[in-house]
Amino acid sequence: MKKLFVHQPLFRLLSPVFSGIIVYLLILLLNNNIAQIQEDFFNEELYFCIALSYLIQEFSRILLIVFKRYLSHKNSLVYILLQISIAMLLCFLLATTAINLYFTYILGFSVTFDEILVFNSIFCTITFIYILLYISHQYLFKINTAKLHHEKIIKQNIEDEFQQFKKGINPDLLFESFESLLILIKNDKEKSDEFIDHLASIYRYILSGKEKQLIDFTEEILMVSELTKLFNYLPYRNICIINNCKNTFLVVPRSLLIIVEQIVRTAICNASEILEIQFNETKEFLEISYYKNDKITTSFNLKKIKEVVASYAIYNKHKIEIVDEDKTRKIFLPKLKIIA
Repeated sequence: MKKLFVHQPLFRLLSPVFSGIIVYLLILLLNNNIAQIQEDFFNEELYFCIALSYLIQEFSRILLIVFKRYLSHKNSLVYILLQISIAMLLCFLLATTAINLYFTYILGFSVTFDEILVFNSIFCTITFIYILLYISHQYLFKINTAKLHHEKIIKQNIEDEFQQFKKGINPDLLFESFESLLILIKNDKEKSDEFIDHLASIYRYILSGKEKQLIDFTEEILMVSELTKLFNYLPYRNICIINNCKNTFLVVPRSLLIIVEQIVRTAICNASEILEIQFNETKEFLEISYYKNDKITTSFNLKKIKEVVASYAIYNKHKIEIVDEDKTRKIFLPKLKIIA
């Protein structure tokens, strides 16, 4: 929300002129001196009213800044009344002092109680309006902030649901598979049945595992094998999975599927050369290694698997690492376990 309009330079410059003129006219009206307007409108009393309006409004504006810094977090009625009382009292003292100085040193005689009452009632009303503007602005700001925060939460939830939908559907793999299926149906119907079985197994696993937070490595590696079989039906793909892991541990569902898919999509593949992806293990990490043969336009990095990185950061203090050696690339995933 933009700052309160009373702080705008143009308003600060013009508003006291108009309010000073109105104050001067009100004083003439209260004193039954309307005829003086026709005789001499631009006299020193008018200039004094404008100058006093500048003084009161700038003082009120400074009070708003002070209230915003020290009392903006207070919402109770007591603190609101305290702000109004402090502003009115200080305005009364300032206006009384200015009027006394003007009458004593400029006009040369003492000010009467009625004149002080008239001036203070008008200028205290101006200050009161300033404070009400500030309080209403703060209240409106908090309401709008709460609404914007609520809208951001709704927007974030929608985006998260959409991302989950994309992860579950994986449109790139789905449409690429459909295109290959159309070719297989025309050329080899028996292979098309096997292709559909692999595709169905992968999507059945993806959709059924949405509610699971962690899953056994052996179950996930079976789906990785199904994924590679599916990829091998696609043109220029020849992928082989070698699993050397013997121990049982947990992984985040679909994490290995995402990593293997990104390896395949960022590597230059051809039908005559096998893309061999090995799964090895250390005491704390699952090691995924393959021959590094990146495409010209893209390469495998942590940004490609950012959802996997974010998921593993929740369950383990160790981060996912990528180590590029001379000819191979190794991806280290922390091994997850449930601590009883």
